[in-house]
Amino acid sequence: MLSFRSAANLLLVILSLALFFQVAVLIGLVPTEMVWGGRLANEQERTVGALVSITVLLLMIAVVRVRRSNKGGRLAMVARYGVWAIAVVFALNTVGNVFALDVREALIFTPVTLVCSLLACRVALGEP
Repeated sequence: MLSFRSAANLLLVILSLALFFQVAVLIGLVPTEMVWGGRLANEQERTVGALVSITVLLLMIAVVRVRRSNKGGRLAMVARYGVWAIAVVFALNTVGNVFALDVREALIFTPVTLVCSLLACRVALGEP
């Protein structure tokens, strides 16, 4: 089984890569039809979607970092529940990616979001 720390670090790496990907989406380096299930109608929607994604990813990174610090207190408890929420979000995202209109999105991001969901579950469970 993957250790708590390894799972947290790997999840942080993937989230950071996703953050860079969303910046690429924001500046127009990624085709609009390849994000948000291929359902965005124009560049304005792509910009809003990328900004929302960047905000959510930054929040996720903060939550995982707090959880990884493994310190006690109220913030640690909030982070533990937060990582469970991240696991659920990625599980739902996995289902959404399966039904993406763009085949590239389905093939590339379905396994990524599934792995992220599993990693988040491991991080939420904490140390054995």
